[in-house]
Amino acid sequence: MKINRILALLYKDFLIFFRVKWRLAETFYFPITTILIWGLFSIFMEKFAFEAGLIVLIMNIFWNFAYVAQSTTNMSMLEDVWSGSFKQLFVSGITPTEFVIARLLFSSIISIFIILIMSLISYYVFDLSLITEKFGIFLILTLITMISSLALAVLIAALLFVFGKEYGFLAWTALQLFILLSAPFYTVDILPKPLQYISQLMPYTDVFESARNLITTSTVSFNLIVRGLVISISYLLISFPVYYFAFNLAKKNGNLVRLS
Repeated sequence: MKINRILALLYKDFLIFFRVKWRLAETFYFPITTILIWGLFSIFMEKFAFEAGLIVLIMNIFWNFAYVAQSTTNMSMLEDVWSGSFKQLFVSGITPTEFVIARLLFSSIISIFIILIMSLISYYVFDLSLITEKFGIFLILTLITMISSLALAVLIAALLFVFGKEYGFLAWTALQLFILLSAPFYTVDILPKPLQYISQLMPYTDVFESARNLITTSTVSFNLIVRGLVISISYLLISFPVYYFAFNLAKKNGNLVRLS
């Protein structure tokens, strides 16, 4: 793995990102307007159920952050497929590791910038003082969310290698199912019994539960934090062997060539 190749890919992704207007709109416009919508909703809910409004607001911070971290990684990969440069990258000597690491770095930079903007809006516009009062916990939950989202992005990349560019829609749809099963606005026991067991294995479940507890009780269980961290790291450790297996399989059966 060579750093100069990773930096070259990173530079390429930034150039494309700022030149393609719909990528800018998707990455910045939707998260920011979503926080404004739900922030205004939290103000409106003060007269009915103040905590409910804050729960919706903080959940959307983590939800949008997760989406940007995951989808930006996969969309950068798909840009290579759509532009026809996918094959040329690997012919030039780029390794599968360099290919994915560059995209994860790019996604991390963009998503951190996004959550910073959303947090500042939530704090200064909607008085979500919890961000500073419980900054350490907020930072840990952000870290867990990022690790989980990047791991999910690597797994989706593996699926794209195996099934082809026709499944590119997974880049912006897969996360929705994970969020649904992670019980964002409700407790896990609301789900049907079989789904409750699946929910315990979702990488965002403990993040959402911890965030809800911050709003309602101002405390978070240490066990929740540890379990969330363990699950997110487990996803990351599993994702890379799956990614390499899928890449080699696609290379062997010709799917890799057909991606260009």
